[in-house]
Amino acid sequence: MKNLNKLTLVTFLASAFTFSAANVMADDDMATMQMQAEKFGLISADEAKNIALKEKSGVVTDIELDDIDNGGGWEYEVKVVQEDGTEWDIDVHAKTGELRKVDRD
Repeated sequence: MKNLNKLTLVTFLASAFTFSAANVMADDDMATMQMQAEKFGLISADEAKNIALKEKSGVVTDIELDDIDNGGGWEYEVKVVQEDGTEWDIDVHAKTGELRKVDRD
């Protein structure tokens, strides 16, 4: 029963955080990422999320499109939280969809 309560709490917190992160990243940030992706011929934020979730299942709590240092193009930085509370930072190359980094946070 105690484990069930912890699991319920983690699930609730992940859902609440996802909801609030979605509100923070709402229209402007997502629209900007979509515009940049279309302009530069990049994969979409949704495609990057799906690639990250194939690597580590869970809930995407944040995603950003950033330029890679030294003119290396663009990458999506995706944060995934798993059911047990483990957080992962996953970088996906925005042109190729290649996984660039998977780090436990």
